[in-house]
Amino acid sequence: MKLTLLALLTSVMTFGVNAADAPKELNLGILGGQNATQQIGDNQCVKDFFDKALNVDTKLRNSSDYAGVIQGLLGGKIDMVLSMSPASYASVYLQDPKAVDIVGILVDDKDGSKGYHSVVIVKNESPYKKLEDLKGKSFGMADPDSTSGFLMPNQAFKKLFGGSVDDKYNGFFSSVTFSGGHEQDILGVLN
Repeated sequence: MKLTLLALLTSVMTFGVNAADAPKELNLGILGGQNATQQIGDNQCVKDFFDKALNVDTKLRNSSDYAGVIQGLLGGKIDMVLSMSPASYASVYLQDPKAVDIVGILVDDKDGSKGYHSVVIVKNESPYKKLEDLKGKSFGMADPDSTSGFLMPNQAFKKLFGGSVDDKYNGFFSSVTFSGGHEQDILGVLN
C-alpha cells in the first residue's frame, strides 16, 4: 500500500498540480465482495490518510460487485481504486484506455513475486481433499471480473476438464454459479 500511495503522491506532484487546480474531493472506489459496512470500515484509514496527505475530502464509493467500480471509472464517478483486479483494469482499459492508469503494483511480502492465488474452499469436515473429489458437485465462482475468483480457475478448469462455465466444464460439476464475491462464496460453503 505504501508503494501505491507514494506513486499516487508522486504522480500528483509530477503533473505540477498546484493548490488552486488540485481537486477538493477524491472518490475512492471499493471493489465489491464484502458487506458494505466492512468495506467502509476496512478503508477508513485510507480515507483518513488521503484527507490529510492530499488535503481533500475522500468519499468512499463502495460497490456490491466489481462491475459497479468498472462503470464508476468509465463514467468518471470514481477517481481511484486500490487493489483493483487485473481483469477489472483490463475491462476498463479495453473500453476507454484514457480512463485508467496504473500507479503502483503490490508485491508479495514473502517472496517478492507478483500474482494471484486462487483456492478452492470446502468445509473442514468434508471428504473433499482434491479437485477431482468435486466431480458432480456444485461449484461457486466469486465474480466474472475477479481474477482469483473466476478468471484463473476458469482457465484451469478449461485445461483440466474442457468445456466452459456454460456447460459446467463438460459436466464435471453439477452446477456452476456466481455468488457475487469472495465473502459470498464462503457463506455459500458454510450454508
